Amino acid sequence: MKYTLILFYLLLFSPASFCQGGNLSDTLTLQKNLEKTEGNEKVLLYVQLAKVYQNSNLKSAILSAKKGLDLAEKLNYDLGIAESNAALGDFYVMKDNLEVSKKYYEKALDKFQVCEKHFDYAQILMILGNIHLVQNNYIESLKKYQNSLDVAKKYDLKKLIPYLTNNIGAVYLEIENNDQAYIYFKKARLAFKEIKDEFNEGLALSNCAEILHRKGKYDEAINLFLDAIKIYTKKESWSDIAMAYNNLSLVYYSKGKITKAREFNNLAISTLKNKTEQFQGPSSFNEGKIYNTTAFLSYQEGDLKAALKYALESNTLSNANEYKKLSMDNAKLLSDIYTDWNQADSALKYLNKYVGYYTEILGEQNSKQLIQLSLQYEFDAMLQQKELANVKKEAKHQRKELTYLVILICFVFLGLILVLLFINQKNKTIKSELIKENLELEKISLNQKLNYKNKELATNMMYLLEKNEFITIVARKLSELKSDVKRSNEDFIQQLINELRQNSSTKIWEEFETRFKEVHSDFYDALNNAFPDLSPNEKKICAFLRLNMSSKEISAITYQSVKSINMARFRLRKKMDMERDENLIAFLSQL
Repeated sequence: MKYTLILFYLLLFSPASFCQGGNLSDTLTLQKNLEKTEGNEKVLLYVQLAKVYQNSNLKSAILSAKKGLDLAEKLNYDLGIAESNAALGDFYVMKDNLEVSKKYYEKALDKFQVCEKHFDYAQILMILGNIHLVQNNYIESLKKYQNSLDVAKKYDLKKLIPYLTNNIGAVYLEIENNDQAYIYFKKARLAFKEIKDEFNEGLALSNCAEILHRKGKYDEAINLFLDAIKIYTKKESWSDIAMAYNNLSLVYYSKGKITKAREFNNLAISTLKNKTEQFQGPSSFNEGKIYNTTAFLSYQEGDLKAALKYALESNTLSNANEYKKLSMDNAKLLSDIYTDWNQADSALKYLNKYVGYYTEILGEQNSKQLIQLSLQYEFDAMLQQKELANVKKEAKHQRKELTYLVILICFVFLGLILVLLFINQKNKTIKSELIKENLELEKISLNQKLNYKNKELATNMMYLLEKNEFITIVARKLSELKSDVKRSNEDFIQQLINELRQNSSTKIWEEFETRFKEVHSDFYDALNNAFPDLSPNEKKICAFLRLNMSSKEISAITYQSVKSINMARFRLRKKMDMERDENLIAFLSQL
């Protein structure tokens, strides 16, 4: 329910998108030209014919592009292979088949690079970044955008930079770095305004509105979405209007105005069904988001039948194209619906899917890689600046040496020796400074690695706490169901509850202990040397306390009562022979 993404750009800069489609006369002319043309030119005519077909007959467009690709491969015509693959990538996006489109785009990317078609190469990189973004592959998406931006800057491809700026903002929006996302969206909006691209200025406007929504500035968000709708209406972009209505629905829901939220949701559904333009992108994403919102609102209103219908429709669309976050939202909603209907098997099925998506998207691995990537970019940039400063310093020093050399030739032998001694001493000082600076860089690097490890462990702990809390809620709901089901099913439900708690407790401790040892590798050795008679449970408590966790937080992870945790802490103090006024956590932190 959280994002307004830049899916609209998937074809905005692709080769096929520059074609406006054609009439029957265009088609006949191209077909006649094909009959009397041979070689490389015929390949490009097939691609051109495919683009004429794209808005009227997508099947014929694909067939024509494939003919062009077959001929280009026979002729070993690299540019023809690139153009044909790029066109097929566009067409399969329009068919909502992103996995196939990615394969064609990757082939086009290689050939555009061989042909040194820098603009086409950069835009295909951006399109691949867009596909990874809507599939929640944030690392790959950011890499593609960064590579595209590097090419755009190197070859002065100014037309691409506003789009890339906007899309990088979308990555930060997805990982919920709202402040950074807002900076990029504002830059993109101003860039589009500067080149008088009103439509894409409207898209950037919508993204800024989404940030304001997240920050709780609902009225400001509503005004920006309405301004964007005016632009979309002028351009007759009905798919974008439908998404803007959907986002307005979510803003009004956040404000607590359910009736108004339902009103705009109905407008989104109606606009989606009656849109007339050929949307240059995977329409399944917009439809899936709008259906998910409809299901969510229906569930809040108590209409479980309607909620189930739209949630299943959205789930089908999201699963087919690997929209993982949307699939996660649908799985959670379907689990809740089946739970309310007392259908334990279906509820548990979708609950497991939700946990799987949750682990994949928001779990330790993505957080670890994103933090690592961010730190690496910052550290590399700092190193480059430092190296540049050293080069300038060395160049300045060499110029001084040359000046001294000219002067020394004019002086007597004694003056020459004195100056040379001075230069030698100065060289030693500079080298000493350079060594010191390098040591500082190494220190910064080590500190960044330590910060990264601490962030990783904190992220993992938050994930474990949320996961455990969620499983506890599910177990409680299943317990509440026991009284309403047949007696023959009570044992089955109790078994599910026990398995949830037992598996969760064991896996949580194993995962926590692995991450803890990576960050605090010497803690257990120091603890065993100082207090060899501690029990395994007491060692666990010590590890949690080393992270400054409260008794309540330890209780949530270990399924022990707060009273039991407090008693364990009392026994620890006694075994460690600590005075009443000594701080146990501070003591463990010093080990």
